[in-house]
Amino acid sequence: MSSQILVSATTGTSASIADDDSGKANSINLSMSTADGFACLATSISEDAARRAHALDLKADPDVLHKLRVALRRLRSLWWAYEPLLDRKDSALQRGEFKSLANAAGKTRDWDILRDLLTADRSTQHTFAALLESVDEHRADALSFSRKTIGNAGVERILQRALTGARQQLDSRSTMPALPRFAEDRVESAENALRKRVKRAASDKDSGYVALHEVRIAGKKLRYLLEFFLPVLDGSHQATIERLRSVQDELGTLNDLVTSETLLREYSFQLGESKVVREAVRYLQDQKKHHMHNVHETLRTAW
Repeated sequence: MSSQILVSATTGTSASIADDDSGKANSINLSMSTADGFACLATSISEDAARRAHALDLKADPDVLHKLRVALRRLRSLWWAYEPLLDRKDSALQRGEFKSLANAAGKTRDWDILRDLLTADRSTQHTFAALLESVDEHRADALSFSRKTIGNAGVERILQRALTGARQQLDSRSTMPALPRFAEDRVESAENALRKRVKRAASDKDSGYVALHEVRIAGKKLRYLLEFFLPVLDGSHQATIERLRSVQDELGTLNDLVTSETLLREYSFQLGESKVVREAVRYLQDQKKHHMHNVHETLRTAW
C-alpha cells in the first residue's frame, strides 16, 4: 500500500512517516512546488491512515481507531486547504468520504468517553454501576461495527484514488502559485473563518453549543494548516498553535459532554433502568453547564 501511494501520488517525490503517535505529516520545504507540497503532506498522512486501518484489521484496539480518525480529519483539512486548486465538486466528495470513515471510527470512542465521564467522580461510580455494564456491552458492539465498516470500506483503495486524482488535477493546471504564498493565503482564510466564529460565540454569553462547536471545528482546521505549512510560513506560529491546542482541549471536553449526553438519550430505552439513565443525563448536563461557562471565559481571554 505505502509504496503504491508513494509512486502514483507523488510521481517520484519521496515521503514517509515515522511510526509514532503524532499523526503529523512530513515537513514540506521552500524548494518544493505547491503540487509537490501537497503530495508530500497527503502521502505521509495517507500512509499513517492506511497503517492504522491495517492494524485495526489485525487487532481490536480503540486507540488505533482514534488515531485513524485523527489522520482522516487531517486529510479533510488538507483537501480543504487545496480546494482552490482542485475540482471543487470532487474535493467535496473526497472530504465527505474521509468524514464517513472518521465517523465510523468514532463510534467506539464515543462509548469510551461516556464511560470515562461517568466514572470520573468516585461518588457516582456505585450509582451508575449497572448502567456502566450496559455501556460496556454497547461499546463492544460499536467496536465490532467500526472494524467491520472500515474493513469493508477499502480504506487503501479510497486513499489511493483520492491522492492520484488530486495530483492529476494539480498537474493539469497551467499556472500555480508559489507554495509560500499559497500557504499564507490559506492560513489567512482559516484565521478569518475562526475569528468570525469566535466573535459570534464570545459576544453572546448565552450562545449555545452549536456556536462553540463551530469554533472548535474552525480552530482545529487552522491548527492543522499551521502544522502543515509551518516550514514555509513567515515568522513563528508555534505560540498560536499552542494556544489553539489549549482552547481545543476546553472545547473538546465540552464536545465530549454533549456527545455523551446525546448518546445516553439516543440509547435510553436500551440501557436499562430509566431512572438511572435520567440521573446520568442530569449529571452530564450539570457538567456541561459548568464547562460551557469556562469555555466562554477562555474564548474571551484567548481572543
